[in-house]
Amino acid sequence: MQQKVRNRLVLGLVLFFPAAMFLAAFIFLSEDVPSLPPLPASNGYEDLVKAGSMISNDPSDIDKLDQPQLSQRVSQNATALALARTAMSNQCAVPMQFSTNYIDAHLDDLAGVKRLGLAFAAEGRLAELQNRTNDAAHSYLDAIRLGDDSSRGGALIDELVGLALYQVGARHLQQVVSQLDVQTSREAAAELETLDDQRQTWDDVVLQEQVWSRRTFPGLGYELARIFDRRSLSAVLQSGEKKYIAAEQTQRQLMIALAARAYGLDKGKPPANAADLVPDYLKAIPLDPLTGSQMGLSN
Repeated sequence: MQQKVRNRLVLGLVLFFPAAMFLAAFIFLSEDVPSLPPLPASNGYEDLVKAGSMISNDPSDIDKLDQPQLSQRVSQNATALALARTAMSNQCAVPMQFSTNYIDAHLDDLAGVKRLGLAFAAEGRLAELQNRTNDAAHSYLDAIRLGDDSSRGGALIDELVGLALYQVGARHLQQVVSQLDVQTSREAAAELETLDDQRQTWDDVVLQEQVWSRRTFPGLGYELARIFDRRSLSAVLQSGEKKYIAAEQTQRQLMIALAARAYGLDKGKPPANAADLVPDYLKAIPLDPLTGSQMGLSN
């Protein structure tokens, strides 16, 4: 009896597997791979990578360094930071390559970009210690902008590195809001609002990851990988989406805090609610990315 059951299972697998492969192939071949937007005519991304490769030290411990140590590091990285700022004055997008060794080769670029973001934060920290808080805010904003510009158009790994840089800039900027003058507060709120409008969506990130996978592993390779790795990929995407939403919330909270700071300095009293900030300090009240409702002063 057991032998008959075993034979039936083997026969079922023999019959089912080719059918499943045929179905997967049919689905794959019947779907067009979405196209990605063209790269900017003057793409600043390559100069961001070049600037990252120029960082001469590891600035990851900036909160532990004293003023002379920070001054030395910022001086060493001045040329790289200037190049990065010029690059970010242009449009930036990741020029993905659809090859199996692309990610491994791209890790060096991402490591350099991460060092670059930390170097911006080090510059900001030095400015704080020198009581140049408004200059510090601009450095932290550059770290935030770098997080966006270095990940736009890239795969999931680019977005995750970009989010990490964003959190570095945002965390330090939050700590100096109450020390900024009215002009810097107003300009920073407007800049964050513009970055928020221009930021790629999470759906964009997922689509770009799918396009890279499908073009890199064409045919049944992609379908088989998607079937067998579905659970692990789903977990990575869920974790990434949570980080993306958290960054959105932080950015919009910062927009409100900066606008409220400018309002208070202008009017001599704090705003009663977020609506007081529109339209002179913000174009619109930011929406909570989780609920879709308008955010308040204390969100």
